[in-house]
Amino acid sequence: MRALYYLGRFGQIVGMWILLVDVVTAGPLGPNSRLFGVGVAVFLAGWGLTRVVGRS
Repeated sequence: MRALYYLGRFGQIVGMWILLVDVVTAGPLGPNSRLFGVGVAVFLAGWGLTRVVGRS
């Protein structure tokens, strides 16, 4: 159970990193919408995993 919890936390960090990289490397038209969506999806998947597993 703890491994799944920490996997979810790691997913949150990876999702935030993807979002940060996408925003920082954005061109004049703004961030890439597909990469931004992937970052949001990874973050939410990690968040959901931490909520389902809970911290034991």
